[in-house]
Amino acid sequence: MNLQNFQSIKEQLNQFEHETKKRIELIAVSKKHSIDKIQHLIRAGQKNFGENYAQEGIEKIKSINNPEVSWHYIGPIQSNKASLIGTYFDWIHSIDRLKVYEKIKNQAELIDKKINFLVQVNISGEDTKSGLNISNLDDFLINIDTKSSHLIFRGVMAIPSNTNNEVQLSSEFKLMQTTFDNLKQKFSSVDTLSMGMSNDYLLALGYGATMVRIGSKIFGERA
Repeated sequence: MNLQNFQSIKEQLNQFEHETKKRIELIAVSKKHSIDKIQHLIRAGQKNFGENYAQEGIEKIKSINNPEVSWHYIGPIQSNKASLIGTYFDWIHSIDRLKVYEKIKNQAELIDKKINFLVQVNISGEDTKSGLNISNLDDFLINIDTKSSHLIFRGVMAIPSNTNNEVQLSSEFKLMQTTFDNLKQKFSSVDTLSMGMSNDYLLALGYGATMVRIGSKIFGERA
């Protein structure tokens, strides 16, 4: 755990907010990190946490049991875990299949819960990453219920190429920024672009990210 890094990141985001007049949310990616570490960060003022694995995340949500904390599911979604994820998480960043969307929507309606969701776009084109091909995004969105009061479409999420090549990252982030801007024109509920992680979040902010997902820079390397 590096609280100094956490405070430094918060100061950077606050400065960016001040300069751009945009709201930026920090998602602390807590997968494979202990409840004690998460509680320590909560006491330091962090309220948004991201988890990649359903069972691990749900155990933490139950144990911490803090209504002021917002839990974000950011990993690939197995169909048989979709309803469970919908039961416990407040935000879901990684919907990329209609079957998963429908299961989570049905669960949200069943338990009368509001869930915010993002569609994950595979911006890098890598087979190892989840997400829709960007060319299929419009066809996917035609099939969602934009008037749902339970499962609310808030925007898009992306994981860029695993590279230090800033030109390539900038190209991918720019495409996401354009996609996000177009969606805001079409959907009144869209206000969120989730992209940028420990190694590239400052670059992502320059391309319109409104949520950054930072793990190792705050928590340290996972055991």
